[in-house]
Amino acid sequence: MLIAGVFLPLTRLPFYGNVSYHRIAGLESYLIILFALAAPVMLIMQQHRLMKFAPAGVWLALLLPVVKGLFKSNDTGFFGKISASASSAMQDFAADFFMNIADFHWGGFVLLIGLFIFTISCLLRSLQSD
Repeated sequence: MLIAGVFLPLTRLPFYGNVSYHRIAGLESYLIILFALAAPVMLIMQQHRLMKFAPAGVWLALLLPVVKGLFKSNDTGFFGKISASASSAMQDFAADFFMNIADFHWGGFVLLIGLFIFTISCLLRSLQSD
């Protein structure tokens, strides 16, 4: 559910149309997929104690756009302004992911519900092994 939610329509932005989290934050979406796939691998390898790191990695990947926003380029040249304005709408949405719940399409809710189910199930499995 979490992996599918990364590719489903998250919201609708003017001039872009329907966008997924993968389109908004490409690198972060691959990190989410990587950590989401790491949990079943750890389960198969009987490494239940390490399963708590899979949801932590997903949450950190969701925080990466916020960190990127803190270190935005201050290029005041013509091309710097053009590139900043072209990508700012999608980056702002990714940075304020949880603040934009009212703007979610159905795919955003699938991603959010999948995120919570994934986090709870990994943490419960990790705590059961301790």
